[in-house]
Amino acid sequence: MNIKSMLHCSIHDALTAMNEGFQDYSIDIQMTVDEFIQTMASKKLSPEYSFVAYDGETPVGIILNGIQQVDGKRMSYNGGTAVHPDYRGKGVGRELVQHSVDLFKEKQVEVSTLEAISDNTGAIRLYEKYGYSIHDRLSTMRMMFEEREDASYTVELITLSEWKELDVPEEPVPWQNKIPFVDHQEIYSIKDNGKTRGYLVLSQQLNKFLTLFQLQAVDEEASYDSLLSSVEHHFSGYRSVAFNVPLKHPVYEAYQNREPQQIIEQVWMKN
Repeated sequence: MNIKSMLHCSIHDALTAMNEGFQDYSIDIQMTVDEFIQTMASKKLSPEYSFVAYDGETPVGIILNGIQQVDGKRMSYNGGTAVHPDYRGKGVGRELVQHSVDLFKEKQVEVSTLEAISDNTGAIRLYEKYGYSIHDRLSTMRMMFEEREDASYTVELITLSEWKELDVPEEPVPWQNKIPFVDHQEIYSIKDNGKTRGYLVLSQQLNKFLTLFQLQAVDEEASYDSLLSSVEHHFSGYRSVAFNVPLKHPVYEAYQNREPQQIIEQVWMKN
């Protein structure tokens, strides 16, 4: 078995390792070349920090990593580890994770993070062997924003610069939900008589469909139920997916009160 930096591999080999490694996964992760490149870019993953495993000339596994300055810390993110079904249980995943951990140490990474499907116990045990532990669980939920006649707060689109003026110390969400890593991001201030009570981060798709990445209070007086009700009022009639909501976060209960349909649950791990 040979582990190579993705810098020294063809895009075809990397994509082959990715698609074949995820061919029997519980969710569909098969990609075209363009989709693979866009995923790398949007999640801030880098060939410089990623690895491909080979058996001879055949790519049989891959790990995609990124390193960024996040919330004031040098942080790494594992955006996907995939091993061909015929090569599982043979140490391929272990070698890919070991190479990554060694690289993170060399690059002076302070926090390493990843997400894994909750029922993927083999992957979770592997990461635990390398010092990762479950920080929280993440739920992705689907719901419909019903018509509401009134709302406690107003919802206004703002710029990234205006969001930065809120001086939010940390975004308490996983890597993919943080503002710098959200494609086609829209940021909304949620206000009460001109005072900002919270903010919302989402992206819009066609046919009145939203993906919600964050709903955060910025003061102790804000009720998450009121924040969400105001968002529902503003986007009445939209279908929505709340993506990677941490179960320990107070917004989770507000979502649960709407009786959403759970799509998938993951674990959020840190090292």
